[in-house]
Amino acid sequence: MRKLVLLSLLCLLALPVLSLANDLAHYSGPTNPGWIAGGAVAANVKAIDTFQGVKAMFNSIEDFGDGDEEGDGSPLAKWLIEHTNNGQQDVIITDSGTCPSAMYAFLNKYPDGSNIENFIEAGNVHINVADWIYYMSYEGGVRSPDNGADGAANVFDIKGLSFGSRSGNIKPNANGKKYIPSMKAFKSDRPWHTEQFKGSDWDLVLFGEDGDDADPAVAIAKKAGKDGNGMIAAMWQAAKPKWPDKPDIRGIGVGEFMVNWLQENGTFNVDAKHKMTTTWSRVKSANIN
Repeated sequence: MRKLVLLSLLCLLALPVLSLANDLAHYSGPTNPGWIAGGAVAANVKAIDTFQGVKAMFNSIEDFGDGDEEGDGSPLAKWLIEHTNNGQQDVIITDSGTCPSAMYAFLNKYPDGSNIENFIEAGNVHINVADWIYYMSYEGGVRSPDNGADGAANVFDIKGLSFGSRSGNIKPNANGKKYIPSMKAFKSDRPWHTEQFKGSDWDLVLFGEDGDDADPAVAIAKKAGKDGNGMIAAMWQAAKPKWPDKPDIRGIGVGEFMVNWLQENGTFNVDAKHKMTTTWSRVKSANIN
């Protein structure tokens, strides 16, 4: 009888843990070549996907490239729509630093209600590296019309929001040293202007700072959606086709951020060993006789 009760309790405790599922997508399409080279993007995608602990966070990992990103009928747009309000917190990474029309239609066609804004407001996560977030695309190998600063301002719903160049002599802060240990001081060409987020619908977590400039940083929506609390991270927004240091922080740093910080502060899977240890400790604490 005792074995039967123990087995039943194990099954019940495991159910909510095993039901967790999260998906990851990359957009690694054509780059703005002055900011990040195509070869660097490919290497960074590989570095992220093979970083220890990343694979365990996700049920599936997909990579969308050129031809996958044009308009609402594209594979990338369909992925975003299918992963909006699906009850799980999913992640998309724009590794090339560009924002294709599948995410946000050019010339700010939909200033409210774009696919990426809907995805984030539902409670999902967008991570951007390299170029100014939501600014423009190079899909098809040709520069799109620019959304300009209005792209980010519309997605964040902060009038006049800018990632324009300022001092940007970034040094890792305590969060950076703890969660992104590979991070070093660098020059950010498109830093966060932290003073613009005061009184907004977002809480900022900073990993590198220079006065009111920050990079990397993540904005967390104060209001949760069906999928969780939406997050937007912009990281290493710097004009460096090839990162001067090895390894390229734009790959390994994103991996560190995801495993060390995002997994702790979002709703993500943990590795099977941790699941079993957690479940067994809960069974023991039940003190079954």
